[in-house]
Amino acid sequence: MARFLLHLDIGEDFHAGSKAMKDCETVLTKKNYRLLRIHRCEKAKGILGKIQNELQFFKFFSLKKEDTLVVQHPLYIGTRYMKWMHNAKKWKGYKVIFIIHDLESLRKMFKEFGELFQKLDHLMYETGDVFIVHNSKMAEYLIEQNGVDRKKIVCLEVFDYLTDAKPEPEKEKEAADIVIAGNLDEKKSGYIYGLAQVCPNLKINLYGIHYKSEKTVENLQHQGAYPPDILPGKMSGKFGLVWDGQKTETCAGSTGEYVKYNNPHKVSLYIASEKPILIWKEAALAGFVEENKIGISIENLADLEAVLGRITEEQYADMKENIRKMAEAVRTGDFMRRAIEKAEQIQSQG
Repeated sequence: MARFLLHLDIGEDFHAGSKAMKDCETVLTKKNYRLLRIHRCEKAKGILGKIQNELQFFKFFSLKKEDTLVVQHPLYIGTRYMKWMHNAKKWKGYKVIFIIHDLESLRKMFKEFGELFQKLDHLMYETGDVFIVHNSKMAEYLIEQNGVDRKKIVCLEVFDYLTDAKPEPEKEKEAADIVIAGNLDEKKSGYIYGLAQVCPNLKINLYGIHYKSEKTVENLQHQGAYPPDILPGKMSGKFGLVWDGQKTETCAGSTGEYVKYNNPHKVSLYIASEKPILIWKEAALAGFVEENKIGISIENLADLEAVLGRITEEQYADMKENIRKMAEAVRTGDFMRRAIEKAEQIQSQG
């Protein structure tokens, strides 16, 4: 019996979108998973180039009946790889475990490709033997809306954030009240540009790409963009904010709605950075944050000043200690390690 992880090359970038996949690959290779490498040339032209890319998919037929293949979903290369995998699995009889990073049919971010992502997600449901999902809310979506067997689902709880970078001790009185990290584009995170107005007395540090510098105000400071692996050692602030969409009153729009189901990777970043978390009350991870006492949930960003003003030094110290303990697990891959071990157990019984 051999265990494989499907591998595609992923480019470097100053955002965390690809880091979660790289971290999963690191955890699995340390557990002796072998890489099933699919080499694709996106610039391949003409019939010969297309044939060369297509021939790579024959590798799905190289696995044996007793083998297991882990696939990180989605891979943004169309649907043909999934069709090949589906047919190869039916023919050879091996098991497939999917690690779900995003459900684009639910996120609805790329509306022009809605039909393609709908097809891709449903092919995944038909192909997989076990599904590692973000949390219980996403699990219920798979069960109730897509007919996935509850016994085939493992909840990750939170993504890991592998890094050797640790936050430097800072003087809390001098630190910013809030940090926000990630894609700062106005279309995705428009709330940022209204936050300074509804919370004029809070100092806010921003880290990430696509920031509109012309909208800078006194209490909103862009501190630059850093590679994900070193960012935890660069952020300065007391709390990390998890919010999405255009509005400060609520997480609105398709990206805001998606927060009700997914694990934003910035939650993992804040944990790795040992920053207690402020998160929207209706977010899927709000319960996780409060149950583990690593932060608090909020309904409206306009309430932030009052909410933070009520937190005592003792309460903050408790949150810092709790998140410090969890940070060690996140920085070393404990959550994915536990999830894949549960998935292996399920598929071996099936």
